[in-house]
Amino acid sequence: MASSLIGLSNESGALRASRRCCCYFFYLLVALTLTPVLVNADKDVRQNAEPLPASAFYRLPQYAHPQLSPSGRYLASRVVVSGKLGLLINALEGEEEPFLLDSGDRWKVRKTLWVSDHELLVSFARPLAYGVTPVVVSRTMLLDMQTRQARTLFKRDQQGGFRQIQDAILGRVHNKPGAYLIMGAKGNNPKLRGVYEVSGAPQRLPNSSVQAPQKDIFEWTADRLGNVRVGHGFTADQQQGVLKLKDAGGNWHDVSALLDREAKVLAAPTKDTSAYYVLMLPSSGADTKTDNLGLRHVYQYDAATGEESVLFEAKSSEVSHLLMNLKGEKIVMVRYQDESADPLIFDDELAEIYTTLKKQFPNAWVGLESVSDDLSRAVVSVSSPKIPGSLYIYNAEKRELAAFRQRYPGLAASQLAEVHEIEYPARDGLTIPAYLTLPHGLSPESADKLPFVVLPHGGPHARDFRRFDWMAQMLADEGYGVIQMNFRGSTGYGVAFEKAGRKQWGDVMLNDINDATRWLVDNALAEPSRICIVGEVFGGYAAMMSAVKHPDLYECAASLNGISDLYSAVAEGRRYVGGFYFRRHIGRLWEGKELDRNSPINKQMRKAVPLMLTASEQNRIVSPRQSRRIYNALRKSNNPVEFIELPQGDHFLSREENRQSFAQELLRFLDEHLGKPQQQLAQAISSSQ
Repeated sequence: MASSLIGLSNESGALRASRRCCCYFFYLLVALTLTPVLVNADKDVRQNAEPLPASAFYRLPQYAHPQLSPSGRYLASRVVVSGKLGLLINALEGEEEPFLLDSGDRWKVRKTLWVSDHELLVSFARPLAYGVTPVVVSRTMLLDMQTRQARTLFKRDQQGGFRQIQDAILGRVHNKPGAYLIMGAKGNNPKLRGVYEVSGAPQRLPNSSVQAPQKDIFEWTADRLGNVRVGHGFTADQQQGVLKLKDAGGNWHDVSALLDREAKVLAAPTKDTSAYYVLMLPSSGADTKTDNLGLRHVYQYDAATGEESVLFEAKSSEVSHLLMNLKGEKIVMVRYQDESADPLIFDDELAEIYTTLKKQFPNAWVGLESVSDDLSRAVVSVSSPKIPGSLYIYNAEKRELAAFRQRYPGLAASQLAEVHEIEYPARDGLTIPAYLTLPHGLSPESADKLPFVVLPHGGPHARDFRRFDWMAQMLADEGYGVIQMNFRGSTGYGVAFEKAGRKQWGDVMLNDINDATRWLVDNALAEPSRICIVGEVFGGYAAMMSAVKHPDLYECAASLNGISDLYSAVAEGRRYVGGFYFRRHIGRLWEGKELDRNSPINKQMRKAVPLMLTASEQNRIVSPRQSRRIYNALRKSNNPVEFIELPQGDHFLSREENRQSFAQELLRFLDEHLGKPQQQLAQAISSSQ
């Protein structure tokens, strides 16, 4: 099944091909006291305003999701193969040849996990349909770097509850090399998922589980030693969430009441197996200075007694995640939602790596991508608006930092636009944070009545960051200004800010987006007659809804995989396990009038705003019907609308040809309706110098 499933080839010719395409890592050794290896963006000057080819931006990023093997001997990462992401495994020492897994046309790489120093789990996914229900199907393979053979897991397991998703991997068992935990359902009910300990590449799930299924629990979480200790799920009517924690005696406790405090379990320390580190709001009546901000603190919570104490108090930003050491005994790093806040680091080696890179790149985000079990090696990324993902390897024994790859090779700092943090007032007076990307050479002070793209993020319960964004940079390089706002409903600014957007798709969230457009015009940053709103998923919804509710603000609108009918989006949830529960922040079916009122498909355009609709043919998160239906409705009413379907496209534009098609069509659409901005851009830059 290996070769037919993913087009795997381990012949010497394929290995030679992988070596030609990807080569060996070119290490640029940087002693910890040496000067930076990358050009200082602040001192680099672009010599002309000619735009780069769009392909420099829309190409898929190289070396995504790097993952070190337990000893740090191997590095696995995603690389572009035939316009899709395949998997490349490199030995970091010796003469061992690289190994390339090509996922082929039908499958794509989804997950990777080293389970021993030479065994790597690789899962693949593809879209299928069970009857008339579109689904994603996943399969898992075990790659052995000693034999260079890949074997498919569970080939003979045909149980109905397990046949769709076969890569629900919890993690490896750190004191048992080669062992790992996977969730699966015996029988035909996919809701009744237990946890199984597996080694090697078995043909079926084991007969006995390490954690039996429990009522209302759909997801399980294990600690670093492989003990299953957290259960997540929802009630049978999908109205309430369920959270269970296990104490040191093996007893399960229903702590679902903590979900009323927006609880999220960040870690399960192994020194005390009744203890949990939980991000949640203070209990009612608690005396803390930050209650009014709606920020969650990190508590140490005892599952057996219910006792809790503040471990990390949120003063201005919530904790985003905790990094535990190998055995899960102690915290080694604490990161915050505020990307300008330095992490708390409790490990000397990690602190030295972080300090070194921050000295070289003070305005960049430094992220720990992967670390070996003994901290002898680490993969670290550096990202900023002008650094589109630089990767480093740290060698603790040699105390060396090696720059080995960039995710967007060929994009220099001098070619990229600066991103400015701004704030603007919403109509009710609330301050909304946003990012302004301006064509190279312009600042908020010098920019004057530019053609602009309003680019709200998807999710919507997500957020934008001040980092490299390929679409924003591509648009700025063409001469457009770009604004990306974190409207109410976005994450990262506290629970109160996020909750303010729930069930507010066409109201508060949309108002925040359109208030950004008015702010651009009021401050003479944007030419009122040359503004387009563009977005994907929720951003696509916002583009469509803004075109029908606020047509005087926009010259055009473009949607990628946007939702046009909220009621049908919620109703489709009935086909899937937990579908209603996970769509609850859009609305409930009994709120049909509100859902219909806030659906673009039910609106009549007061003014004809040209609309470009793009949908991925095999999107399993937002059906392409959402775009097709509104396209047909608008065409019947003679509104200017065009529809583009991306063949074999998915929700994430993971095929490079789809990213290319969308990018090229979007630039054509903007040029057609906003005009080419390059001549005006050259004049603006000249007058600002």
